Amino acid sequence: MNKELLNEINAAYYHLEAKKTEIVQAILHRIFQLESGWYNGHYHKSDDGDWERESYPIPVVGVKGICDIEIQFDKITVSAKLKRDMALTYSFEKFSAYEFEAYGVEDYLADFYHKGQSIREMRENINACKEAEIGFSFVLPFEIEQKQLFEFVKLLRREGFYY
Repeated sequence: MNKELLNEINAAYYHLEAKKTEIVQAILHRIFQLESGWYNGHYHKSDDGDWERESYPIPVVGVKGICDIEIQFDKITVSAKLKRDMALTYSFEKFSAYEFEAYGVEDYLADFYHKGQSIREMRENINACKEAEIGFSFVLPFEIEQKQLFEFVKLLRREGFYY
């Protein structure tokens, strides 16, 4: 076994574990119920636009009824859903400062919106689908302050997002 590789893996996962602890502390002592675990099988888009599966696990903090907070090595993503009808009429103004993607809940590889598209294009894509719910993944910086993350989760709840 390559001890140097194991040391690198351990250091990388220590970094994720510390961030998970920070996130739990930011939200747990507030008004939300949390669950957490380590999950693999996430997908991301490659530079070529193809979906690639990630085999390694990452920590995920679930905010019961609102969202999942996925702690990746270089960023935080927050996943939540809206009912299809609401996604078609929602303005997304309050989320204009955030990069996000929209995708199918039943067919999670169905790409309805990503960086570079307009909200109008997203609505057209959602209107053409048969999904009852639309998934959203918001990208936040890895070094986000605890209070900012807490406020973001509250914003999701106020605006009708759920998980």
